[in-house]
Amino acid sequence: MGLPPVVTGVSPKEGPPGTRVTIRGENLGFGPEDIIGLLINESNCLLSAEWVSSNKIIARSGPSKGRGDIIILTKSGGIGSCTVQFRGYHETIGPLKESAVWVDESHLSGLGRHRSLIATSFQQEDPLGLSVENAGKKFSEEELQDLFPDGSGDLGAENFSPSWFLLEHHHNTRFDDLKAGLSFLKRKVEGQKEGQISFLKAHAGSVIEQMDTLLTLKDMVEKNKKLYQPDLTANLEKSILSAKVEADRLFEDVLKRKDTADGTRNALGILQRFRFLFHLPAALDKNIRQADYDLVINDYARAKALFGNTEVAIFKRVLQEAEQRIQNLRQVLQQKLLTFPNSLDEQKKIIRNLMNLETGDNPAWNCLIGQYKHLSQVMFQCKDTYLNEEKEEHSDTLEVPTQKYMKNAENGVNNNNAIPGRIGFLEELSDIFVRLFPDLWKLGQAYFGGELFVRVDPSKREEFKKMVLDVVSIYSQLIRASFIPHTLDGQSPHRAKFGLWPPFSSSFTDDEGIGSWFVSCLRTVRTNYSGLLSLDLPTEPLNAIRDLLHDLRVHCMRSLLIQAAKNVTGLVQHETWKLEFIEGHGSVTPLPQQFETQMMESLQMVKETTFQAEQRETNLMDNAAVLGDLNFLVNKCLFNFASGIEHTASSDSNGTDDLVSCPEVKLLLALSNCQYTMLYILPRLQDHWKKLGYPDMSSALNAAKEALIKTDKALMKRYMEEKVEPLIGIVEPSMFAGRFDWNDNQLDVPTDVRPYCKEIVMNLISVHAEVALICPLLVDRVVEKVVRKVAAELRRLFYCVKAFSTNGTLQARADMAALSRACQTLTSRYGNHHDPFSEAGKMVPISKDLSSNLQEQKNFQRNLDAIVTTFERRMKLQLLCLDFGAD
Repeated sequence: MGLPPVVTGVSPKEGPPGTRVTIRGENLGFGPEDIIGLLINESNCLLSAEWVSSNKIIARSGPSKGRGDIIILTKSGGIGSCTVQFRGYHETIGPLKESAVWVDESHLSGLGRHRSLIATSFQQEDPLGLSVENAGKKFSEEELQDLFPDGSGDLGAENFSPSWFLLEHHHNTRFDDLKAGLSFLKRKVEGQKEGQISFLKAHAGSVIEQMDTLLTLKDMVEKNKKLYQPDLTANLEKSILSAKVEADRLFEDVLKRKDTADGTRNALGILQRFRFLFHLPAALDKNIRQADYDLVINDYARAKALFGNTEVAIFKRVLQEAEQRIQNLRQVLQQKLLTFPNSLDEQKKIIRNLMNLETGDNPAWNCLIGQYKHLSQVMFQCKDTYLNEEKEEHSDTLEVPTQKYMKNAENGVNNNNAIPGRIGFLEELSDIFVRLFPDLWKLGQAYFGGELFVRVDPSKREEFKKMVLDVVSIYSQLIRASFIPHTLDGQSPHRAKFGLWPPFSSSFTDDEGIGSWFVSCLRTVRTNYSGLLSLDLPTEPLNAIRDLLHDLRVHCMRSLLIQAAKNVTGLVQHETWKLEFIEGHGSVTPLPQQFETQMMESLQMVKETTFQAEQRETNLMDNAAVLGDLNFLVNKCLFNFASGIEHTASSDSNGTDDLVSCPEVKLLLALSNCQYTMLYILPRLQDHWKKLGYPDMSSALNAAKEALIKTDKALMKRYMEEKVEPLIGIVEPSMFAGRFDWNDNQLDVPTDVRPYCKEIVMNLISVHAEVALICPLLVDRVVEKVVRKVAAELRRLFYCVKAFSTNGTLQARADMAALSRACQTLTSRYGNHHDPFSEAGKMVPISKDLSSNLQEQKNFQRNLDAIVTTFERRMKLQLLCLDFGAD
């Protein structure tokens, strides 16, 4: 909307009708089409107006008289104002003077009138015989016009006003001088009367001659009456009539052509004068084709203002043709308004054009309803398209894998980097919603805010709110039906219209996992929610999207942790058995580190995507049910790892290291991984958990420790079965090799331990070295269990011996003493100084002779110490190995 026009100058300031007036000012329109009204002294001068610039207009004054304002009306600025005025007056003119208006000449007929005009026109002397006071006039012509609006100071004018004349020429003349002037005027009039008689006296001869001539003419007329007829003009009349008939006959064609030419000239004059109206239908067609609707509306409004009340038939016909084109334009604009998609600016422009064209209905409300229906329809169409594709893909999974692969290969399909159809549906649906919904809301706000210049129906406000809520609900329900259908009301009769989607296809179970796709979905919906917050929507639509975000966040958390549990299981199943040495612990595989990385990344992702609330989102930390699911799923991840470690030792895969080629080493590595996880991984996970701001999850960690302890015991049991049982199994055959008999009286006095004892020591060294190589922390536990099992086996074997000879008793006691000496350093670190081999030694009884003879007892002890000393001397290197390992 522009500024109103202001007229600040006019030249000339007065004139008769038809005067060419130059108008100057500011904001006088942007072009000829912007000028819709021009009044000069209350006369409409628009048809003669010539727009030069926004500061200058040239026009012809109208027939009005007196002083008045110059008012300009523009479409852009409205009604203007002025600071100057124009005075119109009518000149006293004769029949031979040109005039721009019609002059009634009836009162000008007669010679005397012409003489009067001529005398008056050149009157310069003062009729009072006084000097005219031309210098220093006190009253201006404008002031006199205001005092005597119907008078004039012109002596020859019909509306001559003596007061005007006296104020104009004698406002400073004294009263006595005016009386003298009146006496002069009277004498002058009397003198003119006496002058007529003097004129007759001076020309008496000429007057008598004229009288004689008139008498002669009278005699001749009377004579002619006697000679001819009483009516002297009858023959003359007949002659004139005959001449007229002959003239009409001679000039009939010429007169017809003249009439035709006059009619044509008059028609051309009318066409030229009203060329705007007659060119209006063609101009409307041209501008409609060029889509210049503003110019069409301006031309139509101008024509209605100028010729709306005309009674001329031809004008009415032209207006009817223009009205028909305007009606067609209304239909085109209404159809274009309801054709979607369409930009908001274009919709507002069409609505404004329809209102200017005086459309009967409410185009703004019709556009709102149409846009609401279009947006709902497009969203459902998007759902139908992707749902059908998803169902086809789901049915394709029933094909034989080889056939399906061959079909995709033939069609050139590569699904490695393809986006799942359901993700494409969400992105396209969100794009439709973000692109169309703001226009619907903004158009409604403009409608109820009065920006569209249409009649606003306040009762429609609630209906519009319902439409907005319905659109947002459709968007929310479509997403729920495709990704989290369990959050919908399954008993609702409208449940099926939002889509019954098949289970997630294989594209959701790729290497990235379903959780990553849900993160992408959540990010898309959050972006849309941020855009809706900027629109200042009511609470109900925002709550619908907020509830959707809450359910998506919860489901995303579950998906991420479920995927993390699957990934943990995958890590366990793909154990590489590549050794990594950890200072202070020993050798482990990459599995614990991979498990820690997987858990930290998953917890970080869950924190950033779900628990970290954005603008106006609910806080999941305050939801007990969500925290319960979090605890359960984290516990599941930890349990999968704990139970998976036990299964890794049973796998058939071997590592890149040649050391990892037997089940016993795998069991030791599994035990080492288990210990490393409990000692290092779980505390670090707990610290990371607190750092991320999660609530206390000690129960999950405690459950994980219990599971790891259970796994540790199971692995230790299996290791004993794999490693120790074979060692124990060879003790008995080695002890009774060569049909050795403990009760043989022919046995020589023993000087050394038997070979099975040395074999036991060597086996202990082998186990000790193997465990120390993998995980030194396990040496105490493993060797202690081996020693106890060996001692228990020896106890069983000695228990089964029915009798011992004297030398057999010495040999058995020496063997147990040597084994006790070999394991002395190891057993001292168990926290229990009880000798496990002492129980086996008690199974070897002392004979009655030996127990009653003190000397024999000394000899027995001396021989026993000698055997143990010999054993220590000969097995010094082996004993050092056990002692070194113990240290």
